[in-house]
Amino acid sequence: MATIEIKMLGGFEIRVNGKPVLAQLAQSRKATALVQYLVLRRGERVSHKVLTDTLWAGERSTNPDMALRAILHRFRLMIDAEGLDEMKDCIVTSRGYYQWNPHLDCSVDVFEVNDLSELARKESDAEKRSRIYEQIVNLYDGRLLPQSASEPWVESVSVRLHGQYRTAILNLLELCKKWGESTRIVTLCTRALELDPYEERLYLEKIVALETLGRHEEAEDLARRGSAMGCLHHAIEPGRAGSAYRQMRQADRNMESEVSKLISALPDTEDTGACICDFETFKEIYRVQRGVQVRYGLQVFLAILTVAPSQNTDAAETVLMVEQLGDLIHTNLRQCDVAARYTDMQYVVMLSGSTAESGTGPLERIKAAFYRIPAHGRYLLSYSLYVPEAKADSGRVRRRKKTAKKEK
Repeated sequence: MATIEIKMLGGFEIRVNGKPVLAQLAQSRKATALVQYLVLRRGERVSHKVLTDTLWAGERSTNPDMALRAILHRFRLMIDAEGLDEMKDCIVTSRGYYQWNPHLDCSVDVFEVNDLSELARKESDAEKRSRIYEQIVNLYDGRLLPQSASEPWVESVSVRLHGQYRTAILNLLELCKKWGESTRIVTLCTRALELDPYEERLYLEKIVALETLGRHEEAEDLARRGSAMGCLHHAIEPGRAGSAYRQMRQADRNMESEVSKLISALPDTEDTGACICDFETFKEIYRVQRGVQVRYGLQVFLAILTVAPSQNTDAAETVLMVEQLGDLIHTNLRQCDVAARYTDMQYVVMLSGSTAESGTGPLERIKAAFYRIPAHGRYLLSYSLYVPEAKADSGRVRRRKKTAKKEK
């Protein structure tokens, strides 16, 4: 059986029987992204639309569907050209879905780190846990897919993996201190500082270990370098690194406690409908979402929904109808959508992540629900949908207008 290895930490490489393969893949950015994205989904089926939205996010393409099929065809030709029979079915398709073959026998460093982290969390024996931590530290060669680090689908996974690595290295250092293994601490910190050259705790750990070993000149030199880089909050004088370390550890423990309090104080992530807020808050949320749009190329839509009463309608009834419209907006939209009362007869809504073609869909649901209210016959509901341009400095919007009328 051939051994297939996929390396994604610190770089991207596919190896078969220890030999790097598919070097031509690097010449196609989209083909590389396709493979990387599917591998990271760990055998999950991904729809054609999700793939095109991900790979062409914020980019103009005349026909991304055809382009995706062409990319997959090109990738398969690369496999055939190198005679990699073991990888012929690495990407499987079925009825508009793509997936990295879950039955393909291959190892991926990302998943190994994930699995080992979970194993370490459950392991009660300190010696066995230290060996697991060391495996994680050895596997972690750097940030996930550094050449694609700014891609949204890479960033979130990269942060989680780096957190797992950081937990492993710091817990391993704690065990080494408990066992008096200062030389091992120096070795671990030396490599860890290559990956995290601005991590203050690693400097202090190594300085304290060097001083314990009597290597004072090396400790002083490292302290000077750390201060020059701005990693240490003050110049560490000889013999004072231990005090600074204890101060930093206490600050870390206090921070961990505050983070736990913060997490417990935040609302859960269950989908409870759209956020309804006042207009001033809406403007601040919009400003943040526009920044997200510019950074990641995600689509943002603005809509204004207007209730227009017929002549001689009761004022109290009109107030009630507008309030019920607010309730319908809340229950018919997602928790990532935001709405606010704009005028006495209007709501403004911000939709995130929809496509231009389906942006009207949620509004049509609200309209249909509104017209099921018994008093709807005396009211007209209309909406206008706006698509802000992706560029932050552009004041232009593309406008899509829809008026929904109902016979009185």
